Amino acid sequence: MKYLLISATVGCALSAGGQSLDERHLLLDGSLSATEAASRPFVYRSLQELVAHLQDTTTVYVAPWVYWVDDPDHPEVVVGRDGREPFGMEITAKKLDFIGISSNARDAVFASKRGQTQGAVGNFTMFFFHVDELRVENLTMGNFCNVDLDYKLRPELSIRKRSDVITQAHVGYVDGRRLVARNVRFISRLNLNPLNGAGESLYENCHFECTDDALNGRNAIYRHCDFDLYGAKPLWSTSERGVLFDDCDFYVRTNNRETYFCKQGGPVAVNGCRYHAPEGSVVGWTAYPQPWLRCYQQDFTLNGRPYLIGQAQPSNTVSWHEPADSIPFLAISRHEARLRSPAELTLQSEPGVSWSIDKNFDGTADFKDLGRGEILGKMINNSDETVDFCIVAKAADGREAACHVQLEPSLLPPPSFIREPHIVIDGDSARLDYELDLHGLRDESIISWLRNGIMVSTSHDRPQRTYHLTEADRGHRLTATIMPKSQRSEVDKNLTTMESSIFLDFGKFLVNSFSSFFTDFSNFPTQWQPLVKPGFWIVDGYKPEDTADYDWTFDPKKPMWAYAEGFNGAVGRGLVQAQRGARLMYTPVNNSCDHMSLQLDVDPTKTAGQGFGSATGQYMDVCLKFDTRTLTGYGLRIVRTTKHAKAVDFLLVEYADGKVSSLTDPVTATCYRTGCTIRLEYRKGHLTADVTTTTPHPADSQLPHEVHLKAKVRRSSHGGIHIQHTGTCGESTTMLHRLKVEW
Repeated sequence: MKYLLISATVGCALSAGGQSLDERHLLLDGSLSATEAASRPFVYRSLQELVAHLQDTTTVYVAPWVYWVDDPDHPEVVVGRDGREPFGMEITAKKLDFIGISSNARDAVFASKRGQTQGAVGNFTMFFFHVDELRVENLTMGNFCNVDLDYKLRPELSIRKRSDVITQAHVGYVDGRRLVARNVRFISRLNLNPLNGAGESLYENCHFECTDDALNGRNAIYRHCDFDLYGAKPLWSTSERGVLFDDCDFYVRTNNRETYFCKQGGPVAVNGCRYHAPEGSVVGWTAYPQPWLRCYQQDFTLNGRPYLIGQAQPSNTVSWHEPADSIPFLAISRHEARLRSPAELTLQSEPGVSWSIDKNFDGTADFKDLGRGEILGKMINNSDETVDFCIVAKAADGREAACHVQLEPSLLPPPSFIREPHIVIDGDSARLDYELDLHGLRDESIISWLRNGIMVSTSHDRPQRTYHLTEADRGHRLTATIMPKSQRSEVDKNLTTMESSIFLDFGKFLVNSFSSFFTDFSNFPTQWQPLVKPGFWIVDGYKPEDTADYDWTFDPKKPMWAYAEGFNGAVGRGLVQAQRGARLMYTPVNNSCDHMSLQLDVDPTKTAGQGFGSATGQYMDVCLKFDTRTLTGYGLRIVRTTKHAKAVDFLLVEYADGKVSSLTDPVTATCYRTGCTIRLEYRKGHLTADVTTTTPHPADSQLPHEVHLKAKVRRSSHGGIHIQHTGTCGESTTMLHRLKVEW
């Protein structure tokens, strides 16, 4: 049946070059009544009706209207299946085209209004296309969970966003070979995901609104596109050949003055692009660039002036002078290698490449060309330190690839003892006295201190030769173990660990203060320690009862905490959570006190003030006056909620046999950022908490930037400490730097 399509909304004819509607050519027109649509073959009013009639190969013409993936007003909270995020629609076909019949992409809208904790459990995603080839054109595809839908053609179809709080709300994924998007507006905020995942993707004349971890980083070309950036790192990472931005405009819509293309790094190319950001901004490829990274730029400007991207590591940037027809990329067989001198390394790239080695390589190297772009390198490190350098492949057209090599010096046997270890008590300290035959090398021995067989101090960055005695040590056996190691040796695990023990009698040592405790965690034992014993830390994992609605667990065979290098907002080194549910508790020797105060200095890894990965029962409790046996005491809860995307809630809480209740109303504030200091004090039935930060108040927020809470509580004689973290790990951790307690 021949059918000339007439759009009731815009009054324009669609003939698609004389194309008739049939089972492979369908019309989606929400402006029609049910009667009108029923009288016209191959015409449907909703996405739900349409999807049921798709063939392996189908072209769908989309008339102006707002088409909802699911009912935006339905109160149902949707949940994903098989551990995956919830999807609005899963569509399977071989070749599928969605073509808006109006050239204005705002006229035909595919919409949803759900996100993580806002109508969904998990990162709600509108579409999951299992399609070999997908084409979308002249459309708006938006998750309007945190963005208003302003539909000017028919204002009655406009809708307010679900919440001001930015949450994970996606557009879609493509499980297939190829995606083509032309004149499409992709709208969301956090984790936009504009049809990510195809083997290759082309976006032309498209518009994107997003925060971090949002864009498609797999073999994607963005041509003549524009981007509204509400975050600092629009790409999570790139894979395979990476991405090309050709003749694109980027608009920073925040006050961020440090922005990067990628959070985790990977190949990126920009050609003829214009970046618009606050004056004084820095633009980089990634916040923590690896030496091997190679990205490309040509004719790039920042606020109208030529700019070199990635100035923190200039070797990452390759000036490109070729047409931007495809993504410039040079493959190499590996990007990183950690080797021990003398070492051999085989690398392969394209035939015809030339190879070179960094000038700063202080050693000897001999390279043999094996043909077809493959080389064999033989390298010797002549120093006592690890040297790092890059081996670079370069193609005739200027493309580069690099392998970052860390070459350790040749291995020597572990040093032997000139003087065997023994413990010396010196005032309020115990010192392990020993001498190794180091031949001028650095001592990197691993020393641990144990009280009655339980570790109380260990080496992380350097040998812990000194242990500061406390009242908890008196009357117990203190043992020091040492595994000799130099900078050029490994620990010989086949050798018996040397140790020295001493029984700490009363009166045999001094303790300056029986009523205070301090640690910077640099010698803090991180292995699992579940025993509740006076004078010891409990280092374990725990899933509190109030997280029962969220499905997560931890592995008790692995550490819950780690002493590690920080990143993003976490500066330097400190103690971080290694698994969700990480917990610390300290039981003092004298578990009875009236007055008690605690100060904890922390750096949340998150930089925007949200503290945790999402508002899914993720919080940190810092408690004092705590009974570690019954889980009873008082504290401060810091929790991410659905109220704000760049702030957290603070409230005083009471633990009673593990059950937590609020002592105060929550206060929302922006101070959970780098340089955060948490102070708690209990005195004569009064509990106070003060939270401040050295990070300046964000200019775009009217929320308070410090917290002061107080509550009257029941008298308590307990003196324990409790720190519980229920947030996800990785980029959602909180680094502990210093803890000071006074009883």
